[in-house]
Amino acid sequence: MRTTTRALALLLITAWVGLGVAALPARAHSRLLLSSPADGATVPASPGELVLTFNEDINPEFVTVRVTDGEGGAVVDADATVTGPTVTVPVAQPIAAGSYKITYRVVSADSHPISGSTAFTIAGDPQASPSAAPSPSAEPPSRSASATPSTPQASPSPSAVAADERGTSGGTPLVVWVVGFGVLAAAVAATFHAIRRDRDGT
Repeated sequence: MRTTTRALALLLITAWVGLGVAALPARAHSRLLLSSPADGATVPASPGELVLTFNEDINPEFVTVRVTDGEGGAVVDADATVTGPTVTVPVAQPIAAGSYKITYRVVSADSHPISGSTAFTIAGDPQASPSAAPSPSAEPPSRSASATPSTPQASPSPSAVAADERGTSGGTPLVVWVVGFGVLAAAVAATFHAIRRDRDGT
């Protein structure tokens, strides 16, 4: 009788440990936390660099970041650098006004691949050259005739806005908890039933 009780107690412990182990893989996966420019943001000029920040350190050997315009053409030709959880792509040449997409594929410290994308828009024209100085014989333009630069639409600060997660999220599926607690409850009930039966038999 004691053997039966011990076996059921072992089943109870196994069910509890299995529930905890099943929840670990989903929590361990890395995900994108922040991007600069922020996902969906409108910036007034070309950024000097593009930054992706994840919740775990990234393996520098497996990083691919591609920046494309509205037609799918690549616009940034530079290698990404990795510092812990941060991936940085320098922008050597200013990018013209327009809509752009950052597509990334990286591998986190736990060897889990994460891929996704963010988008941003440049409102100004960073490639516009300064207007030529007037010749000595030309009259200086009046203030009323000078072009007034349009005010760019206000946008959230890239460093303060969380990026919309498009990679793998780390939440534990509800079905894992439901099944785990179901098994645990059944083991508890079986244990108490065996203990009561042993007492009645004695």
